[in-house]
Amino acid sequence: MRGNRRVPSVVALLAVALVTFTMAPVAASAATVSTTAGLDVATAAAFTPPVANISNRPAMLLETDYYVYGPGTGFTVPEVTLSIDDFGYDQPATLYVYWQNRVSGQTLYYNVGAGFGATERDLFGATAGAPAKIFVPDLTDFRLWGPNSAFGAVPGDVPAGTGQYQFVVEVRDANGNGVVSRANAMYNVVDGVVSVNGNIAGGNWSAGNAYFLATPVYVTGGTLNVEPGTFVLGSQAGQGTLIVLPDGQLQAPGTAMRPIVFTSELTVGDRGPGDWGGLVLSGDAPVNGSPREGEGDSGQFGGNDPAHNCGRLQYVRVEYAGIRFSEQNELNGIALQGCGTQTVIDHVQVHYNQDDGIEFFGGTNDARYVAITYAEDDSLDWTFGWTGRLQHFVAIQGGGEADHGIEADNDGDNPDLAPRSNPTIYNATWIGPEGLPTQSGAPGFLLRRGTQVTIRNAIVQNFTGPNYDVDGAESQAFAGTSLTIGNSFFFSNNGAGNIDLNTIGPANSTANPLLANPRGLTPDLSPRPGSPARNGGTVPPNDGFFDQVGYAGGVDPNNSWIWEGWLTFSDN
Repeated sequence: MRGNRRVPSVVALLAVALVTFTMAPVAASAATVSTTAGLDVATAAAFTPPVANISNRPAMLLETDYYVYGPGTGFTVPEVTLSIDDFGYDQPATLYVYWQNRVSGQTLYYNVGAGFGATERDLFGATAGAPAKIFVPDLTDFRLWGPNSAFGAVPGDVPAGTGQYQFVVEVRDANGNGVVSRANAMYNVVDGVVSVNGNIAGGNWSAGNAYFLATPVYVTGGTLNVEPGTFVLGSQAGQGTLIVLPDGQLQAPGTAMRPIVFTSELTVGDRGPGDWGGLVLSGDAPVNGSPREGEGDSGQFGGNDPAHNCGRLQYVRVEYAGIRFSEQNELNGIALQGCGTQTVIDHVQVHYNQDDGIEFFGGTNDARYVAITYAEDDSLDWTFGWTGRLQHFVAIQGGGEADHGIEADNDGDNPDLAPRSNPTIYNATWIGPEGLPTQSGAPGFLLRRGTQVTIRNAIVQNFTGPNYDVDGAESQAFAGTSLTIGNSFFFSNNGAGNIDLNTIGPANSTANPLLANPRGLTPDLSPRPGSPARNGGTVPPNDGFFDQVGYAGGVDPNNSWIWEGWLTFSDN
């Protein structure tokens, strides 16, 4: 929602709404709920991608008040609100609004004449053959359902049993076929809230409940399995945090339709960075200076197992985290501490974190399809000898104290410690905080303290400091050899880097990459038709990890993964 409202926490709301409400502690030996074997629950097909090659498509944001509700008569949706920025889209369009079961795929279309029904109709009741054409409006917090809304209360024919659902609004072309823009709001109806605290030895968490991290929770052994679609809420007062120690493992295999969301306990409209701790995965892969002590009392990590498996984060969101214990001790959205090559980090988002978005503390693990949105410090951070690979990365810096797109170290006390930080990064986009109320003046990249790195196919724009700063003699000695940036676009930053763009790597450019709408309600980071970034990259190594693509930037110009619907761009 735009703006702030003081409202109670989700946990408090559920305590009132659920007639059979339970909040039982999780036993140390097992979770209190069961899931289906292997977490292989059928999911609905992912959305059809919006049509490609549109220079100016509307930006849309759809929100419900809460993520989780009680079942049956306890189910209400006080507000469903829609915001649209037409962004210069002046073509006739059609508007479709529907409710969907995210597990079965059941879809009910809404029209103003008859409410929800199974027949596909546009908002005005027309069937596919002749939809009603409109010009896309500009709307801010337009209430579709709820008090003082356009359509009143949500009708009773919307199913209200325990399950995983969403509302969707689509702007389609004039014939009602191709999707121009889409906004969706996912939510669950749950049986109850399970409070978790202290140490647990694995277990199973089901999407039929929400889980409340009442304190820092340590997975001390065994595997914690989290079912696709589960919501996990972090306590503000109790500094709720999920910390997986090297003897434990977290398996969180979400899907595009059923992401696993770690979020604030506060309701939508009242959330903010630093509401709770975050997510920490620790392992026994090599780190320099091993063993190391994790931030936020997260325990020791690092060892001699380069393949150590910390678990799986797949289609996972971490929102409004990064609680600050002190100026020198605050949590990242996701901290990967000594994780090895068997760890899977694939389609994750960190949203509005108070500290860094994601940080690699040594280790060898790879990551792909990572979005860091509006972090209040650095978006991507590494130190202590991280040597993994990263592809399909996007970062949109926040305002306030937002700092670098990358802050990279080997070790501050001994820059030559082995193993040396030396990751390989292809296909990434960083958007700086230019134009926001508070500007840091930080460079896009700060590469220092003995780190090496290979960066290719990057787009870096709108930073209020220079393109990059290779800081200190230890890292400067590697510039152009084992610290290189190539086939990348640096546009509209406040100054060049301290090492010549042609020296630091091949085929760099200061041309405008023509990104469509990098700071919209729902950002569009696609290079527009005619952008030099569309074929300005170099194909990555064919090593079994990197996708073989030739564009620059973190999203495919013709099929952007950040439109898949599992990400969020709500500001609170």
